[in-house]
Amino acid sequence: MSINTNCPNRINPKLLREIKTEALLVFIRTTLEQSFHEIDTNGYQFQIGSNEDNEYVYSTLRKLLSNLQDSVINSSYLRSLIFNSDKNQVLKMLAKKEEPLMVYYDSIVKGIEINLSSGSSWIPELVVISLLSEWLIEEEKSVFLYPFLSHIDYSDLINRYDKSKSTLTEDKKEVLVKMYRISSNLIQRLKSSTYKINTQRKRKKRK
Repeated sequence: MSINTNCPNRINPKLLREIKTEALLVFIRTTLEQSFHEIDTNGYQFQIGSNEDNEYVYSTLRKLLSNLQDSVINSSYLRSLIFNSDKNQVLKMLAKKEEPLMVYYDSIVKGIEINLSSGSSWIPELVVISLLSEWLIEEEKSVFLYPFLSHIDYSDLINRYDKSKSTLTEDKKEVLVKMYRISSNLIQRLKSSTYKINTQRKRKKRK
């Protein structure tokens, strides 16, 4: 039995600090897929500034999603792997290999569950932009493995949301500000998340 990774050219980071970036991108890919499914079905839930602003933001994020779908798995792969890992030895070994990614991804998901109650209003696109901005710019994480991330002007995207505040109701302003707080919290959780590698090895007795 095999499990579909949902991406044809997956990038496989080797270092734990790089796997943290992968975990963030898994969350972002999954969030964007859900967001665009909702947009394509029911239309935009949050309008910012002018039509030009909206078109720029969403076209940028669709291109980002396309790149992620090519090189980063989504959460359904991890869920399938966890569900099926006890069915044969190959899947069990694969689940063990993906364990650091699962740990880091889980820290992000738990952060969302804590900070965003079910049914609450939120702006997933802004969370995505804020997460990448803080991780790549403020935390200065490398984009070497994912060069397409360097082609996005995160400051410009955030400014377009900030400029829209003057046209928003107080409730929507509060939602917008809350997205920044949630994003920062998720980044802090990811930074502090740890995975301990078992470095113990069985030693053969010397004769």
